[in-house]
Amino acid sequence: MKRSAADAAITRGNIVRAARVLFSQKGYAYSTTNEIARHAGVTEGAFFHHFKGKQELFAEVVQRMQIEYDSEVFKAAIVETDGVQRFLAGSRASLRLSQQPEYLRIVLIEAPGILGNSQWKEIDTGIALQSIEPALQLLIDNVPVSQSRLRATALTLLGLLNESCFALARKDPFVAEDDIIDSIKAILEQWIASQ
Repeated sequence: MKRSAADAAITRGNIVRAARVLFSQKGYAYSTTNEIARHAGVTEGAFFHHFKGKQELFAEVVQRMQIEYDSEVFKAAIVETDGVQRFLAGSRASLRLSQQPEYLRIVLIEAPGILGNSQWKEIDTGIALQSIEPALQLLIDNVPVSQSRLRATALTLLGLLNESCFALARKDPFVAEDDIIDSIKAILEQWIASQ
């Protein structure tokens, strides 16, 4: 029984990895379930044993990529000792990681349309807030603050980062990484000063 569950997890992981490569190279529309299964080394029947369809698989690919992205942001941030500098280092890493071709195509370009804005934001926000809210709390030495105020500030920062990532992807001539970081710093300083 345990071996069977382990085998199923391995197969599911292989399908997700194969899909990620194909979605990155060909896009969602041009990656068939048959081709994904073949690249994963399984039958199409095995594919449908693990996923209801391609959209469910795509959602899992996006979720796994967001978790990896969050982990990379954390690694970039943790090297700083000052709380504000740590947050800014993570923000800068977030902006840069978002422009990598694989992430850009799957998560920023295709995901909102394929999953719908609501499901895409649910994945993105759910993962991001788990990092942003504790980071904000640490900046004020864990001084008690209402959850609604904490969430409002976290969402403001997440919105700024997300919209900046989209603007950078569009090559908006009026959006520069340093200006985004300066804006985030101003929000953080206001957050700290208001406690």
